[in-house]
Amino acid sequence: MVGKKEGTKELSGFSQAIKSQLIPLAVLVLIIVISSIASPVFLTKSNFENLVLQMAVSMIVSCGMFTILLTGGIDLSVGSVAAVAGVMASTWLESHNWVAAGFMAVLVGALFGILNGLLVSKLKVAPFITTLGTMYFARGMAYWFTSAKTIQWTGFENVAGFKMLGGGRLFGFLPVPTLIWILVYLLTVILIKFSKFGRICYAIGGNEEAARLSGIKTEFYKILPYAFTGLLAGLGGVVLAARLGVGSPASGDGLEMDCITAVVVGGTSLSGGSGNVLGILIGAFILAIITNILNLCNVPAYPQQMLKGAIIIAAVILSTIKEKKKH
Repeated sequence: MVGKKEGTKELSGFSQAIKSQLIPLAVLVLIIVISSIASPVFLTKSNFENLVLQMAVSMIVSCGMFTILLTGGIDLSVGSVAAVAGVMASTWLESHNWVAAGFMAVLVGALFGILNGLLVSKLKVAPFITTLGTMYFARGMAYWFTSAKTIQWTGFENVAGFKMLGGGRLFGFLPVPTLIWILVYLLTVILIKFSKFGRICYAIGGNEEAARLSGIKTEFYKILPYAFTGLLAGLGGVVLAARLGVGSPASGDGLEMDCITAVVVGGTSLSGGSGNVLGILIGAFILAIITNILNLCNVPAYPQQMLKGAIIIAAVILSTIKEKKKH
């Protein structure tokens, strides 16, 4: 009987998640239909493989951004942190094996996240201002570390593993970056759905003062989403450098907007306390498909940026309407 009740509860939770995502799901289906009509290449196997590969970095970092937005925060520094991690991993490949170089770079990302979390939680600096500052600091650090040059790591010795990380395929068909974002997504699902961390993120985003009065160490738990996001930004930067074959201080530009847009389009509230992990996946696919079909139709980069801006505005308007209905 207990097993039945638990199964029913899980099914009910999944059904509720689907119901809360009906609009984003409808938008996703509509975009798929339009894209398949607009280009005969869209529904091909090779294009789908390219699609899930192209969204790898933004999907990895979006999982972290989701946890921050749940608490009512924001992180504008993820693109710059990814750049720092990418150039550091690429540089360290010359003197370290690829596992050590990648691990140290990811650790640098986590340290940036912890710094953001400490400033927001302990010093009560607004998340927007904090992460805007670290965004500029990290980008400057990436240029300083490389003397504004691109690091061509492919010429170094013992980089076969790093090449595999960016361009390898598992079982001959699954791109390694795709596998990484799937694993990161599953980890996020576990953290949000089945751990204390997830419940506390919702509680802080819903009403931080009430959460504090109920005995939750809000200062400590506000640091964790930023640390997690910094770590994932570092991982995203390493994967990006491995894919491109270079560590560029200009890489990751605009990544923060892609991640915030994907999470908000997926139904997460900018004011915190509302959203679910299914929305990350839906939002990321919506953005990836839009970019993919525009590229297939040879639409220039500038109109694509305009469209992304319009999507952000529309998502914020919908989020605001939803919040007003709740209150």
